[in-house]
Amino acid sequence: MNIQTSGIKTKAELYSDNDKVVKLEIGNVRIPELDFKVYQSGLRTNVFIYPLFDNTKKDPNGSDAAIIRYLPGAFTPRHLHVGYEMVLVLEGEYVENDVLYMPGNLIIRAPGTTHEMRTINGCTLLAMRDIPVKQLT
Repeated sequence: MNIQTSGIKTKAELYSDNDKVVKLEIGNVRIPELDFKVYQSGLRTNVFIYPLFDNTKKDPNGSDAAIIRYLPGAFTPRHLHVGYEMVLVLEGEYVENDVLYMPGNLIIRAPGTTHEMRTINGCTLLAMRDIPVKQLT
């Protein structure tokens, strides 16, 4: 895979005192065939989701978890995390606020974090939020 990284920072940056980035060595991950659905069409571009659980259906402030697939060139606009978010990069390259993350990077964002996400060549993530986000754009 040829990853173009011009203009992308490769050193993880912390966005608040409570944010953490842990670089795990997880080896190759095989993602099974899953029934991914378009995720927030009109807001997110080329992003697909396979929900693992979704408590927001019963409680608007409920937690959720999913496997999220970003196709090449995918983009998610800036939003605010009211609660914690945990993202594990399973495959591909993931860019958040111009910081490049690779497979095995575990990113934990504290309440108050804002970010936008994208990928150049595509990626798959395992993501969990304890409270839904507030869209800023």
